[in-house]
Amino acid sequence: MSAKRTKAVERLIEAAIQAQKRAYCPYSRYPVGAAVLTEAGRVFAGCNVENASYGLAMCAERVAIYHAIAGGQDALSAVCVVGSSAKPCGACRQVMFEFSDKDTELYLVDLNPASGRRKIVKTTVFKLLPMAFDPLASGLLPKNPRNLLKRKPSRRRTGASRRNR
Repeated sequence: MSAKRTKAVERLIEAAIQAQKRAYCPYSRYPVGAAVLTEAGRVFAGCNVENASYGLAMCAERVAIYHAIAGGQDALSAVCVVGSSAKPCGACRQVMFEFSDKDTELYLVDLNPASGRRKIVKTTVFKLLPMAFDPLASGLLPKNPRNLLKRKPSRRRTGASRRNR
C-alpha cells in the first residue's frame, strides 16, 4: 500500500473512531462509528442513531454513506466500521454494494475502549455480500450509471456468445 493510501486509510479509521464517540444508542448501548472514503479522497463519517420506535433507528454505515451522497460523492473507495466485533448488517451491506466496485476496501475495526486495543480486518464490500442484488445486472440501471462507473462487467458468457466463437 502506498504511503498516500496508508494515510488515507488511517484518516478513515480515525474518522470512524471519532464518530463512534457520538453514537446515540441509549437502548442497545452498542455504539458504532463508520466512515467512507470517496474516490475523490473525501471522508464522510456517521454513527448509529437509535429511536424509541426501534424501526426508525439508523446504522452508522448508512449514515456515513448518505452523508457522502448529500455531499455530492457517490463512488466509494473504502469503508470503515468501528465497534465491538464490528460487522455491518445486511441492509448496510446492500447499501455499500450500491456505491462500490469490486475493489472497494472494507475495514472492520474491533475496538476495545477500555484497553484502547484494536483489531483490524481488511476485506472488500463485494466479499462481505456474496450474491448481492445487483441493480446493474438486473437491468434497473443503465450500463454506466454515475455511481457504478467502475463496476466490472460479469465475465459469464451467454449461450449466444459461445455459439458465435
